[in-house]
Amino acid sequence: MKTFGRTTIYAPYTEKDILSKPEAKQNEIILEILKNSIGIHEQNRTETLYLKDYLRGIQDIYIDKQKHTRPEINNKTVENWAWAIVDFKKCYQLGKPIQYVQINDGGEKEIALLNKYVRFENKKAKDMSLYEDVLTCGRAFMFKGYQKTTEDDQAPFELLVCNAEDTEVIYSSKLGNEQIGAYIQTSMEHIVSTIDTNTGEKINTPQIYHEYTFYLRNRQVVFSDISGELQVVEKSSKPIVMNEHSITEYYTNKYRISLIEIGKDLFNDINYLESLDKDDMESFVNAIMVFTNVEVTENEISQIKQLGAVCINSTENKKASIELLAQRLNATDTQTYYTRLLTSLHQILGVPMATDNGSVTSGDTGKAKLTGQGYTTAGIRAEGDETMFGMCDMEMLRGVIKCCKLSPTSDIKTINVSDIEPKFNRDMSDNLLTKTQALLNLYSADIPRNFANAIVGLFGDANAITTAQERLFGKQVSQLGGGNTDLSINENNEVETQDIADNQANKITEATERDEQGV
Repeated sequence: MKTFGRTTIYAPYTEKDILSKPEAKQNEIILEILKNSIGIHEQNRTETLYLKDYLRGIQDIYIDKQKHTRPEINNKTVENWAWAIVDFKKCYQLGKPIQYVQINDGGEKEIALLNKYVRFENKKAKDMSLYEDVLTCGRAFMFKGYQKTTEDDQAPFELLVCNAEDTEVIYSSKLGNEQIGAYIQTSMEHIVSTIDTNTGEKINTPQIYHEYTFYLRNRQVVFSDISGELQVVEKSSKPIVMNEHSITEYYTNKYRISLIEIGKDLFNDINYLESLDKDDMESFVNAIMVFTNVEVTENEISQIKQLGAVCINSTENKKASIELLAQRLNATDTQTYYTRLLTSLHQILGVPMATDNGSVTSGDTGKAKLTGQGYTTAGIRAEGDETMFGMCDMEMLRGVIKCCKLSPTSDIKTINVSDIEPKFNRDMSDNLLTKTQALLNLYSADIPRNFANAIVGLFGDANAITTAQERLFGKQVSQLGGGNTDLSINENNEVETQDIADNQANKITEATERDEQGV
């Protein structure tokens, strides 16, 4: 199956167009949207289930590989690089939990409480499940909703990962493409009773129908096709107290194309090559016997195979011989092709590739080794994924913050989403010596700590490190003479970077002059 990303569903309405209408009119508009979207949803659902099966190892080789010569030798081997690469990406990106940090100086205690709440909801594991769906299917969905707190769960919200094959988010086709709503499809079964006209007996037949739970910003409503026609379920409307969208879509590119789809042709080629190689070995072991000037019966051939030896009569005029018809593939050529496929796969998907034997040569150390094996590229690609995944996570966070502010037991009352930034805590210890030396040089040049900590890329949260440094050591002291390196802040709460640069340049000049004069 050829797939090229999931299709996003749009409707010719804005959120205001729908919410400004009476509830009965809203239901009519939603019903129209559902009827127009079900065909697209079913296509997305089919492709999503196919991609999930592909990740598990149910791959194209089982259907596509056919052998016309000696069809009894037809191996179908899956070397599941799809699983290996998805698993690496997932662990590399989200093996450590996302941490929420404050952008400015306010709200530190409330953000610490928010991080505590998301731990109660086990968001780390749910983020990894989300990201696996994004890598496999091109998109994923998170449900968030208000809940009452308990001693065991103090979070005033709940987070649930939706099945990617059952969920859709509807966007406006108008400028901006704002989210209108979302729905979850649920397959149900009910019994239909009929009477056999011949015997008069009652026959119970199970039938499948579907329910669609549609979530607007302020309420949810259920539609069903149990009667054969899609219609609203009476008294199914329920309010949504947080007044935010309950379902957030996560993705890393606008086409919702997955990592598996990008690399699928190469995955299939590797499987095909491995299967042919196995066929070749089996054909060699079970080589065809060629009898020249020898007449044998089927029973005699069976005895030859059983005993492993044969006696033949041969004359000078009529030479008799028995040979094995066997020809092996060139192992060097197939290994070269296999390596080429594997290298292309890792380069296209931005995954590091280990060397063949793990040995290190003189030109394969330090930064060169990291660059050559692809870790530098993997880090750059990961930053792009972090940007998109973080954008979606911020949308999810709007509902979470609303739930916290609504809860009487929560102490989160003042912070907003604009005060928070998600930080991805990838392992940044590569090239550690160079980074720490660069950090010391930046400190020596009186670069403010928060800038220096961010530049070297050694910390996931440079602000938190800077705050901890100030608590331990106090304000930063100039290494070039003078007092604390306090930053000048303008009326827009921005750092006066030009003043800092001028001040640092003057200090460096003064220090140079003192050195020249021997002071």
